[in-house]
Amino acid sequence: MIETLLHYNINAPRYTSYPPANLFRKAENELEVKELWIASNALGSSNLSFYFHIPFCSKRCLFCGCTSETIKEDSYREEYMQAIAKEMDKKLLWIDSSRVVTQVHFGGGTPTSVPVCDLKFILDRLKEKFTFSAGAEIAIECNPASVTKELLSELALAGFNRISYGIQDFNLETLRIIGRDPSLIDVPSLVSLSRELGFHSVNLDLIYGLPGQTLESFSESVSKAIESKPDRIALFSYAHVPWKRPEQKHLESFVIPDAYHKMSFFLKAREMFREANYQSIGMDHFVIPTDSLYLAAKEGLLHRNFQGYCTRSTTGQVYAFGSSAISQLDNAYLQNTHVTSDYIDKVKHEEMTEVRVHPLTETEKIWRNIIERLMCNNALKINEIEKKVLGSRWDRLCALEKEGLLEKIADNEIRTTELGSLVIRYLVSVIDPLLENQKTEGVFSKTI
Repeated sequence: MIETLLHYNINAPRYTSYPPANLFRKAENELEVKELWIASNALGSSNLSFYFHIPFCSKRCLFCGCTSETIKEDSYREEYMQAIAKEMDKKLLWIDSSRVVTQVHFGGGTPTSVPVCDLKFILDRLKEKFTFSAGAEIAIECNPASVTKELLSELALAGFNRISYGIQDFNLETLRIIGRDPSLIDVPSLVSLSRELGFHSVNLDLIYGLPGQTLESFSESVSKAIESKPDRIALFSYAHVPWKRPEQKHLESFVIPDAYHKMSFFLKAREMFREANYQSIGMDHFVIPTDSLYLAAKEGLLHRNFQGYCTRSTTGQVYAFGSSAISQLDNAYLQNTHVTSDYIDKVKHEEMTEVRVHPLTETEKIWRNIIERLMCNNALKINEIEKKVLGSRWDRLCALEKEGLLEKIADNEIRTTELGSLVIRYLVSVIDPLLENQKTEGVFSKTI
């Protein structure tokens, strides 16, 4: 099985957006940005998703690929949060106030590196202008090394109802190698406490393929994750990309599992999760059978954005604030400057914060929809317009039936096999027109 899978281990995008972020162009002027935001009100989903990027961390973990920086003095973080508030003052005016908020997500960095009152201030500003749906998902990412009972209580009172903990690994030696501290509260107690305080969905992140990991040590971590009984477990592949993240060079003095061993880690974890009655969804998530993501996947209604998997009912067009934040609108992608000092300065002087943008053509929207459906639901049924856009690539995809990667249900419908679902990024790359004349090595991570 592993040897077969390695045949499809290529460099390819993760397809969290289409086109991928490396193809966004330089933003021209603020008028372009404003017009794209305003135009989005009459396009696509009317639901509103908001993303806020808090880039600060107590220290830099060596494995991390997120846009973050070590914590500066309190006054600097306060200045950053004031900049977000000022960016909101300007841009919320561009959004139709009759639209309903179904999702708010705080990511980072470590969002709780700023006082909870600052996070609540942002939520309150949104509630002043928009109506929140009854089932609105208010989510936050947390580093468990800094989570206390008092902090969780504050977050619950502020209105957060979904929480994700970046456990990464339970093994203390692996954590030491990657420069990450263990959870302050033992993880089973952390999950239980979160539920007691009102978080209706608790997620744990694990990473396989980290330096120092072995099949035995990672299996023990998977077992401990299962014993903690979270609602969701995200099983991410470590991407060693030192050309993008120079700090990862420090990890090369340790044994980094190769693709063969990484796949053995993943397959073992998947087997353990299944035995514990966790259901597999998407590329790398496992959820309890009653989870909304699993129910959506069964109906072919699973969705995915930069913040992760979500359902069609809880997500909408994403309007993002803060440094490096990417807005995912029906008609465009827009990304703010990565550098926090630059972001603060631009907001202070009322300059455009966006540095990159990609207005979507109607054909690109079709491609995005095709790719998302295949990536999320391991199945694809196309209409005549989509078949015309795909052209010979549809036949190229269907030909993979001979390799056991998919089943052709009808002339316009395919479904991946179990083998195909494990190499879904490869399947998507086969139909991706942007990869035909583009260098991929040193640009994208390996699919395994």
